[in-house]
Amino acid sequence: MSAPHSDRAAAEAFLAELPSVSRAVIAQYFRQTFTIDNKADDSPVTIADRSAEAALRQAISAAFPGHAIVGEEQGGHADEGISWIIDPIDGTRSFITGRPLFGTLVGIVEGGIPVSGMIDMPAINETYRTENGRSLFESAAGIVAIKSRSCNRLEDAHIATTSPDAFTAEGWQAFSAVKDKCASSVYGGDCYNYALLAAGHLDIVIEHQLGTYDMMALIPILQNAGACVTDWKGTPITIHSDGSLLACATQALHQDALEYLRSSQEQRR
Repeated sequence: MSAPHSDRAAAEAFLAELPSVSRAVIAQYFRQTFTIDNKADDSPVTIADRSAEAALRQAISAAFPGHAIVGEEQGGHADEGISWIIDPIDGTRSFITGRPLFGTLVGIVEGGIPVSGMIDMPAINETYRTENGRSLFESAAGIVAIKSRSCNRLEDAHIATTSPDAFTAEGWQAFSAVKDKCASSVYGGDCYNYALLAAGHLDIVIEHQLGTYDMMALIPILQNAGACVTDWKGTPITIHSDGSLLACATQALHQDALEYLRSSQEQRR
């Protein structure tokens, strides 16, 4: 059964309160000395990741005790109602090395479909979130609505991805098929790339092998800003998606990029 509209609206409004929760924890550890552990997939994790997720869970559970919570560090299971999907530090490698382009992701899904989200960039004091069908950018200068750029041609597009190392050989070839048609390409950024796309600065972001917690917060922010985002098959992203993601500033740009992705993958078969 779907949650009452008022419950969804209250959950989305609560996103605005969460940066103060996670930032207070993260600030204690950024550019400080701490132990780095490796998870089963060899990705790094720190006390900052674990502590920030614990703080966010506590705040969300206190406000919405009936909602399910899924986090990168503590796990959990989404249900058919409203569920919160947390990545306490997206870009842990950046965090570990003192680079400020890491973020906290909190997504809200209902029935497995992402409906609201927040990208908080604590080290640079920027927050991107959804509110009443819009995507907002919040900084020291205030709060403004954001829209993706009106870019319709690959040859005019600025494309980004986090790292070539994050792709399989097949995946990198598919990414390159699109990249080679674009005006420019940049690497690094993690979740910040998606925020920049929503705000009209980047035009395409392509990644794969992502986790659910990497994606759920991003989708509503991108969509509300006018961007088009699917997996590499052109299918809408849900909590059950395969981890591939193609985000483009416009529908026309997405159609062209998707065609190159598909063509590259078909050539490998």
